[in-house]
Amino acid sequence: MTGNRRSLAHRLRGLRVQIVLWTVLPLSLVLIGVAFTGVYSHEQAMRTLVEERDEALARLSAGQVNDLLRARVAALEALAAEQTFHHLDLADQRSLLERQGDVGLFAGGIALLDEAGEVILTAQPAPLWLRGGDPPTDLARTVMSRQAPALLPLSGGSDPTYLVGVPVQDETGSTYGLLAAPISLVSLDLDSLLGQARVGEHGIVYLVDGSGQILAHSPSSHARSTLAGHTGLEIALNDEVPGATLCQAPDGERMTLAYAPVDLTSIGWRVLIEEPWHEVIGPVLRYSQFMPLVAALAAVVSVLSLYYGVRAIARPLQTLGARAERVAWGDFEATSSPVGGVEEIEDLRRTLDQMAKRIQSYQSGMHDYIAAITQGQEEERKRLARELHDDTAQSLIALRQQVEMAQKLLTTDPEAAAARLDAVRAMLAETVEAVRRFSRDLRPIYLEDLGFIPALEMLARSGAIRREAGVQAVPPVHFVTSGRVRRLPPDFELAAYRIVQEALNNVFRHAQAGHAWAEVRFESVQLVLSVRDDGKGFEAPDLPDTLAQRGHFGLMGIQERALLYGGQLAIHSVPGEGTEVVVRLPYPALES
Repeated sequence: MTGNRRSLAHRLRGLRVQIVLWTVLPLSLVLIGVAFTGVYSHEQAMRTLVEERDEALARLSAGQVNDLLRARVAALEALAAEQTFHHLDLADQRSLLERQGDVGLFAGGIALLDEAGEVILTAQPAPLWLRGGDPPTDLARTVMSRQAPALLPLSGGSDPTYLVGVPVQDETGSTYGLLAAPISLVSLDLDSLLGQARVGEHGIVYLVDGSGQILAHSPSSHARSTLAGHTGLEIALNDEVPGATLCQAPDGERMTLAYAPVDLTSIGWRVLIEEPWHEVIGPVLRYSQFMPLVAALAAVVSVLSLYYGVRAIARPLQTLGARAERVAWGDFEATSSPVGGVEEIEDLRRTLDQMAKRIQSYQSGMHDYIAAITQGQEEERKRLARELHDDTAQSLIALRQQVEMAQKLLTTDPEAAAARLDAVRAMLAETVEAVRRFSRDLRPIYLEDLGFIPALEMLARSGAIRREAGVQAVPPVHFVTSGRVRRLPPDFELAAYRIVQEALNNVFRHAQAGHAWAEVRFESVQLVLSVRDDGKGFEAPDLPDTLAQRGHFGLMGIQERALLYGGQLAIHSVPGEGTEVVVRLPYPALES
């Protein structure tokens, strides 16, 4: 189970899956998101546009209805302002009513009513709306209380009629009654008026009263007989200002409903404009039909992106990884040929190829260095063996002979025996010094006895180093330290000592310098060793793998010792201006 989980996690981290997760999938989501956002934004914009348009049309239609009613109210007010009604001359008033009622806006007849709605005067014969019915007391009460025109329903049926009334005053300015006349909605031809509003193929314009009953509507076979159950009706009837809303019709269809009140009426007439929502967003719906095409396009782009990613990225990287493994096994030509893919992968291949060539060059240099070190070790062994044989062994043989001769002379010639012993003592001193010299070659005794810094001081001042270098004119070495001196592990101090020793040997053997400087800096996190001279200098190599190729085996040894302790070697040299060798060694991890 654990292996399966690891395998799954490995596959999820694979380049193909990552391409899908970070390239193809986001691209697809962005395309789909843009498509749906565009549809939604277009839908909202269309809704706002249609609501604003229908609201403006509702206000216009309400204004037209209001103008029709205002014309009749104005005509009735002009009649009430005649002097005949001020002087209460019934004969003249009846004659005037008959003339106005026969023609014009009030063909249904005009009546003069008192404050209770009772008839004071009518034309002959009496108008039909007064025959056999109750007096219009509600209209009279409304007009007398408001001292302004009023409009109230008179009857229903196929020809809805409203009764309009205006106050009548006597010559003193006191209201003593009202003039009332019927207005037939059929005579107003409201259907044609409402039909002038262009609201789309299935849009309907309604005129409703305060209870929501339909008084008229624009000519259409889709007009409703009732608006009961319409969710936007209550909003339209209660709102005193024009507006628009998105609502649901009684049959469940979504509708936009714009509305505007008719100002003149006190009974809540409203002009409503209803338009099906699917017609409003018809362009959006047609656009949304392309959504499968957009999704298919996104899928095609995703597949092409995945194919391109696999062909131009995943496979070349896999090939490059396999070739890198071959480099690890010594095939340094494995990365020399192109692997294809994007340019960045080819740049990576060229970088790996350069690294392989450098590794190959470094290995070749290491072979030369190891050969030189081996040869040097053999030469050193030969020198030590020769010195031990020629100097130390011969000295010991001579000492034995001198001791034997002194032993023989002890009885016969004590003075000669004493002289022989003095010679033995001198030869022993020379032999001891030779043995000590061998010991110093093998192990710096001052490092163990005196410590790191004193050992380096002795190294800088010792004439033995100069003699071993084989150079007669050896420059003086100026030795300085800085920072807080601390003791370090023995192997670390020995490596640092050998680095300074080898750098000074290079100065003595090759630099032809007049002066040399050796500096040891104890910094916070590292030990810095610097050896500088004012000698002839040389062309410093750019890469460490060329040290052995140019025969700088001493510097190569310094580089290897520095790398062994996690350090770095820096060589600064200009022909004719001297050389500086700087080695930075981080303190061991256990050092506090």
